[in-house]
Amino acid sequence: MTPGRRGRARPKMALLFVAATVVACAAPAVGASCIPAGAGSGLAVQAAATSPIEMSGLGERIATATEAAAERGAHVTFAVLDRDTGARTIGGTDESIETASVVKLFIADDVLFREGLGDITLTAEDYDLIEHMLRSSDDSAAGLLWERHGGPEIVDRVVERHSLTGTTAPANGWWNTTTTASDLLTWYDALLSGDSGLDDEATARLVGHLMNFTPAGTDGYDQRFGLPDGLPAATDPGVKQGWMCCLDEQWIHLSTGFFGEDHRYVVAVLSREAVTYGEDSGREEWFLPDTALHDVTGDESAQHARDTMTAVVEAVFGGTADE
Repeated sequence: MTPGRRGRARPKMALLFVAATVVACAAPAVGASCIPAGAGSGLAVQAAATSPIEMSGLGERIATATEAAAERGAHVTFAVLDRDTGARTIGGTDESIETASVVKLFIADDVLFREGLGDITLTAEDYDLIEHMLRSSDDSAAGLLWERHGGPEIVDRVVERHSLTGTTAPANGWWNTTTTASDLLTWYDALLSGDSGLDDEATARLVGHLMNFTPAGTDGYDQRFGLPDGLPAATDPGVKQGWMCCLDEQWIHLSTGFFGEDHRYVVAVLSREAVTYGEDSGREEWFLPDTALHDVTGDESAQHARDTMTAVVEAVFGGTADE
């Protein structure tokens, strides 16, 4: 957690099956693209590969899922990287979005990298803060590490190290860092490929915390939306979630992470959704569940936004990926 208005009906969102083999990137639908790693745009045909995800038609499935999300008041970007082939498929608009708690990835990355260089010495307390920040999205832990180790300069250093093109440090508040789906795929790929500059111990620490995420955040917010609930059969998943309200009267939710043998797949699902309450909610029309002011663990609009995220993942992967 971190410190549009009313939609109503939830349309049916078809669950799309997942096959056991792949012909990699087929021509995507409008609104989705299949991009080889390192390319700026355009289409690519990758070599055939065995995969638990049906990559052929992935672009079309993403387009269908994001269109259904739009009917619920959500603007969703859905990005997938197959690390075996390098194929990237991105549906929706690959535009900047506030990271909320996903910036905690960058905080951990930077402080562990700088410790490896000998620039700083981390204490046992620092390691505990990193664990709580990543596993349970502890905001207080993030705030302490942010203040101790450079604030916005943390993001600037990560951007430079990973050549991120759409990530910007915030003017105020770590949660206001902005990033893109493409940058998150790039960052995760470097981490999982051993190309991030972290030593083996630091990489294992960071990846291990993501794989041992807790069902709820320190504040009690349900962290299972998106990838965890949408891919219950995934092998060795690791995730970092982000959420906050309300920017432009919208919920921000991010579900990011990896799964599969050797962490083959990286996924980033980013959403802005209009604050949505049912007619019988009892909420005043003007009410916004500002996460800096309200306990939103049981908030109806938050649940609506989480359900959107999970339904999109289910629609793209069928909920059975890597089974």
